Amino acid sequence: MRHFLGLGAALAILGGALRILSAFMPFTPNNAPLETLYGVIDLSFLFGLIALYCNFADPVGRIGLFGFMVALAGNAAIVGPDSATFGVDFYSMGATAMVAGLGVLSVQMLRARVLIVASLAWISALGLGLANAVLATPWLFQAAGLVLAFGFIATGIALLRSNAKKPSVALTLPSHPR
Repeated sequence: MRHFLGLGAALAILGGALRILSAFMPFTPNNAPLETLYGVIDLSFLFGLIALYCNFADPVGRIGLFGFMVALAGNAAIVGPDSATFGVDFYSMGATAMVAGLGVLSVQMLRARVLIVASLAWISALGLGLANAVLATPWLFQAAGLVLAFGFIATGIALLRSNAKKPSVALTLPSHPR
């Protein structure tokens, strides 16, 4: 588990950093390299989110589990090329579900006093996303994405620190006299 948590932490940081960089790249529809970048970001967020939950499942409880599941399903819906199938915009639906789920999870993390910085970032991203839904201004969408990315970077850093403090199983087993 320790190796997965470390990898998930690194991927959360990578995804956040790439999401910040992508905010400054012009969007071009059906651009394979850009879609690949978005896919790497989304998968990095997916594994980072799983690592987060594996590390903090107990403190966030059942409500946190619900938020995690909603965020995970939303994130899974946006991995890959953006598409509208059967008239459904899966990116908008998935992104909305992901941020809403992160909002629920963040409230539980704040209650448990874990990942405070990431929680505040994700609640802010939710607020910016809701404001964007009403006002429909591109800068709110960009700001929400940047704050979301910062939350993943903060999560990755916290997971790396937490993982570094945990001794490996091999270090905690008693030695046997010969």
